Amino acid sequence: GALPAMHRVAVPQGGAVGGVRRTVRQGKPPLVQVRTDTRRGHSVTLIFGLEAYGVDMEALAATLQKALATSVAVEEASVQGQAGIMVQGFWDVAVVEWLGRIGIPPDSVQHQAKKGQQQKKAKQGTNIVKH
Repeated sequence: GALPAMHRVAVPQGGAVGGVRRTVRQGKPPLVQVRTDTRRGHSVTLIFGLEAYGVDMEALAATLQKALATSVAVEEASVQGQAGIMVQGFWDVAVVEWLGRIGIPPDSVQHQAKKGQQQKKAKQGTNIVKH
């Protein structure tokens, strides 16, 4: 018969071999949600589901803040929702790319941008002439 879907999770942990604890779990890898939204009239990009991968949210937030030159906040888990990272502005495409760089499989990233709320293309100066 077909083998059941499994995934491996490597979590940094002091005292484990090489400082990393590896476990194999049944089922498909958990989804990480990246979506755009508006909060108090400002556009934001929200990232949820990182705790399943053992991601250090503070470190990722600091990295995104430097890379995207924008404000980034870590939201603690509350009664209404799960813990996540909030990036100021629509950075959905860049965030999905960064998640790939830190080892989250692209198939596990659920990317939802609301209509009209997509990341803007990098502006190209009009005075630049390509030869």
